[in-house]
Amino acid sequence: MKKKFLSLFMAIIMVLSVSVSVYADETSPPATRGEIVKTLLVAADAYQPGINKEYVMQGFNDLRENEPAKKVEALVMLSRAFGELPEPVGNDLRSGTFGVEFTDVPAWAKKDIDKLAKAGVLTGKPDGTLGANDNITIDEFQNMIARVWTLKGSHLNDDFYEAINKEWLNKSTILAGEIMGGVFPELHKQNNNKIEKIIDELAGKQFTEGTKEQKIADFYATALDTKNRNKQGIEPIQKYVKDIDGAKTLDELVQADLTLEKELGLSSLFSFAIMGDAKNSSENALYYTGLATGLDKNSFITEDEKAKKAYIQYMTKLLVSSGEKESAAKAHAEKIYGMEKSLASVSLEPHEQGDVNKYYNPYTIEQFDDMFKTVDMKQVLKSMKVDSADKVIVIDEKLAQKGSELLNEANLDVLKAYSKVQLLSATGGLLSDEFRDAANEFSATLYGVTGEKTDQEIAVAKTTGTMGGYLEQMFAEKHFSPEAKKDVEQMVEKLIATYEERIKSLDWMSETTKDKAIKKLDTMIVKIGYPDKWDTTLDKVAIKTYDEGGSLFSNTFTVNKAYIDNTKAKLGKPVDRTEWGTSVYTVNAFYNPLNNEITFPAGILQAPFYDINAKPEENYGAIGMIIGHEISHAFDNNGSAYDENGNANNWWTEEDFKKFKEKNQELIEFYNNIEIIPGVLNDGQLTLSENVADLGGMAASLQVVSNMSNPDYKAYFESNAEMWKSTTTKEFAVILSKNDVHSANKIRVNRTIVNFQQFYDTYGIKPGDGMYVAPEDRVSIW
Repeated sequence: MKKKFLSLFMAIIMVLSVSVSVYADETSPPATRGEIVKTLLVAADAYQPGINKEYVMQGFNDLRENEPAKKVEALVMLSRAFGELPEPVGNDLRSGTFGVEFTDVPAWAKKDIDKLAKAGVLTGKPDGTLGANDNITIDEFQNMIARVWTLKGSHLNDDFYEAINKEWLNKSTILAGEIMGGVFPELHKQNNNKIEKIIDELAGKQFTEGTKEQKIADFYATALDTKNRNKQGIEPIQKYVKDIDGAKTLDELVQADLTLEKELGLSSLFSFAIMGDAKNSSENALYYTGLATGLDKNSFITEDEKAKKAYIQYMTKLLVSSGEKESAAKAHAEKIYGMEKSLASVSLEPHEQGDVNKYYNPYTIEQFDDMFKTVDMKQVLKSMKVDSADKVIVIDEKLAQKGSELLNEANLDVLKAYSKVQLLSATGGLLSDEFRDAANEFSATLYGVTGEKTDQEIAVAKTTGTMGGYLEQMFAEKHFSPEAKKDVEQMVEKLIATYEERIKSLDWMSETTKDKAIKKLDTMIVKIGYPDKWDTTLDKVAIKTYDEGGSLFSNTFTVNKAYIDNTKAKLGKPVDRTEWGTSVYTVNAFYNPLNNEITFPAGILQAPFYDINAKPEENYGAIGMIIGHEISHAFDNNGSAYDENGNANNWWTEEDFKKFKEKNQELIEFYNNIEIIPGVLNDGQLTLSENVADLGGMAASLQVVSNMSNPDYKAYFESNAEMWKSTTTKEFAVILSKNDVHSANKIRVNRTIVNFQQFYDTYGIKPGDGMYVAPEDRVSIW
């Protein structure tokens, strides 16, 4: 319930395209040889000018252009048409498929297939074959062409994102211990460096007890003190582990958990949150989230063997570190996996989690208590000091019901192991190195993370996260000027006014609904840079060094507990809409539907997102688009369910909402099944809300630019493409494709800009170019 984690439904920041036929959902008929050649002559002309049919089809005694092309034939022709391919480096090396030797490639095709395989653009079947003699559709072949365009990255008419960012992508790296590289991580690192400098100026010095400076310096000292942390080992949580191990009944386990929650604010069995009531957003309500799982739903449902093995191994190491023998620990880990799989199987899909019709399930206290046949939930609520609530809003009903079923005496053994794993994973980063090493190994296996952060980097990160209440003030004072705040405020005003104009001009919405939408715009709360008043929670806590009897563990949970107690005191009270739900130095932006507010922390209002000295078009292509994006979240498929006061309340006419849903479906199809990296596809349903926001954000910010005198559209579009440049591990890209509500960054650029005529006019995009989409196939909502 810590403050920083309360904004459960705040939309995360807004953090590819070829011809339309590439993304058709319908199963296409097999492509003929003639169609393959015709497609290649257009697709490859910019890379080998003057390429002709005879060259592409050389070696075939009888062209038989009307016969279906075998996959191997199409790939050989692809190889010839594009000529020499660049050696994959940087992002291409991370995302391509390498080290595969196909078992069914005929000798005559081996040279060309090997060339494509070396370039990382081929994927095969699970049995190790290429499917050489299979038929291939034009859709499939266009994906192959798009991979080559990506690798070449030299012609913006075919792949704008790659062409604009190719030099950076080729040189891109991912820092040790990190999972991504790009503008967002780079700015996050820059902000961290600024915070580190603030901390370094305080470190090792003596300050008056109770001052901000003393608390930051002493917390940082405990975060750096690995010697004492390793000496303590598991001692800080030993008594809680002992209580869990000693539980002979389910009730004793529940009491052990409630003791843990009372003293540390942690609970492994009962997870609640306090925030605005979605049906009465002016008042804070109690939400129940259910039992947690350590892997995403898709990994459980698909029985991902790599993820399963890594997770079981991680849990085993945690349990061994707590004192269990390895054989028992592994057996427990396997049972935990099975239990969590049963939870995941009934839980909400990722795209459903922001849908108020799915997550808003109010239970009276009696009904909530009745759900748990073996646990006295009234006593749990009382022990946790949240019994003043008159109802509990169950976020994931089926997950909660399944969890209540699992809380029984027959499952006591696995529940005890589960509780320990939850405790150890939540606290391991504050204990001895063996816990951190286990977590690093898990991340390396599951996400492809390489290297580790230094002790100093980790200490800065922990200090930044825990002592943010003070460090945010210092960061804002040093790195966000009043002039910048005023300038961004003016940008927001202009974009909201532009949005209002766009709503008034919509041809699919009635005047009745337009009035309601404009009212929502007019009452939208705007938060820029930093809050008007600073949180004072840290004033109430004491921070002690190891010499004074403190520790990294005790300091962290002293702070956490203070935030949790503050939050509990808000239950049933009016929502303070002036509070911020994120740190000032966050490289992110947010829309909170429960407050109808948009937030732009100082952390993201830095170059290259925003630069007070940059061309206006550049700023509108970056932070302007992001501002428009967050405004658009008020009108996406989730945000549109809330009124101007942040209450879930239908303000649409029936006919307008029907049209809105039809437009949403068009966006689902438009962004669906686009290849992110070889073999990994974008999910249009999962990413719908963010795609609506991207499209609306670009429409509004581009309209502002269009009203300028002699607008520099190149500056706008290229600033936008550069803002989204990004690289990540292949493993993480796969996980994101199943769980992240944002489309991959390349898709956010290429698939969004193709809907605006200014893009075509600026770069001379024409039919046959990879970036071309016919006017009748383009999409828009806001």
